[in-house]
Parts: sequence; structure tokens; C-alpha cells
Amino acid sequence: MESKTPANVEAPASEYTRRVLFECNASRSELSNGKVVRVGEPSKVFNPTRDASLSEEELAAFDARDFSKAIVTNITLRSVSSNCDEPVTVGLNLFENGVQLTNNEGWLYAQPPNDMSVAHTNVSDNYMNLTTVLPHERQRPNEVIYTPSVDADRASQITKYGHLTAANLWDNIVAFPNEPYYYVDADHVVCKVVSQNWDRLGIAPEHEQVREGKWVKLSKDVVNNCIEQLQESVIRKMPLTSLSDLGARFTANVTEPGNYKVVAEMCIKYKFP
Repeated sequence: MESKTPANVEAPASEYTRRVLFECNASRSELSNGKVVRVGEPSKVFNPTRDASLSEEELAAFDARDFSKAIVTNITLRSVSSNCDEPVTVGLNLFENGVQLTNNEGWLYAQPPNDMSVAHTNVSDNYMNLTTVLPHERQRPNEVIYTPSVDADRASQITKYGHLTAANLWDNIVAFPNEPYYYVDADHVVCKVVSQNWDRLGIAPEHEQVREGKWVKLSKDVVNNCIEQLQESVIRKMPLTSLSDLGARFTANVTEPGNYKVVAEMCIKYKFP
């Protein structure tokens, strides 16, 4: 039996594709200092379409998901245009917290728009350089400018922990005043991490008594240490892109006053953890 998806419903996918037009209108000083163009109403651009034919349980799970952050898997430059007499460097704020990741297409190193500087850099104000629009360039179709290199260990971490944030990491962990323990949901990632390190910690949550069919009693020291390690070693190094704040930064070392227009259309592919 053939399965058909209504025309106005986006089929479930592990990877999504959006074409985004970044249109920069800037003065000389704005280009020299870096003009940021953000995606307007990003949730309407990047969120998957809600399929009303899903069951109530599936709809509730869909609504509970966080679509504000994703893993960008590919960026292709579809077209460009510029009326500027100087090269314009275009960068995106792909990562937070200075995440180190290899771009298989190569990071773009460029001089900042300052005649006194001789250093080349691939990042400025958390915006990773991706491409340069040449003076008065009018088109450049289908140039791949970003493909991340993700090894097996990083891919496994993304699958296991990509949904975690510093805020939701404490969900379903209950503290009691003046007590040296927490009640932790048996399905919490902390229990899984403790279980994987039972030989070092001397605790196996799956063998502990489950209270009220849900809670496992764990030492505060163990839980606090586990949370700290997850934040420092995993969450802060996760190569997630904040779609809710995504923007392109245009910079150029222009000398003549005027109104400059630089346009870049990008095809962005991404996955949700």
C-alpha cells in the first residue's frame, strides 16, 4: 500500500534542508565593523511542519521537542551579489563556547577589515568565516562551503546527549533540605552515566531500590560530579547551532562612503539531536 504525505505536511526526516537569503544593506562603517543579518522568525523557517494526522501522544512528543538548536551538516552557497569595490567576508555563528570542529571544505582565513592588522583569522566575534564575495560579483552557483568532520565518538555523543542543555540537565532531580542525596529519575542520563562507571563509583543504579516506581536514591556528591562532567566535557563541546539566533556577518575593508548591498543565498542542511 502506497504511503502519501499531504502537500502541506513535511515528512519526518533525519535531515532537513532550507534555502536562506541573507541580504545585507550597510554603510561603510557598518561593513568595516561587521554587519550582522539574522534570520527573521527562525522558528517558522527551521521548525519541521507539525503533522496534524499524528496521534495525541505523537503530537505531545512533537510539541515537547526543542527545535531551537540543531547540528548543521552542510552549507552550500547558491548565489551571491555585491556592489562593493572590496572583497566581503561572510561568516555564520555556527557554534557557541568556541567549539573546535574541522570543516572538510577548509575554514576561510581572512584579514580583519583593518589596515593595521596583518593577521589572518577564521573566526571573529564567534562568527566562523565561510566565504568571500568578490568585488561586484554577481553569481556563484552551488559551492559547498561547510561540511563538518564528525568522528565516531563525537557522533555517538551527539546521539546520546545532543538533547541536553545546562538548564534541562537538572530536570527530574529532586533535592531534600539538609540531606546528602537526591532522588533521580531512573531514566535520567545521570543514572545511565553512573551505571556505565559503576566499577569506579561503586554504584549501579539498576540494582538500587526504585522508589514509587520511578526514583533512584543517589549521593549528592556523585550526582553533582556527574552533572559537572556532563556540562564541561559534553554539553559545552557539543557542535550545536542555535537556529533561534542564526545570523550572517558581512565585513569588508571599504574606504569610500556609500550604501552597499551584498546578498548571499545559502542552502543549509541540518539535523535535530
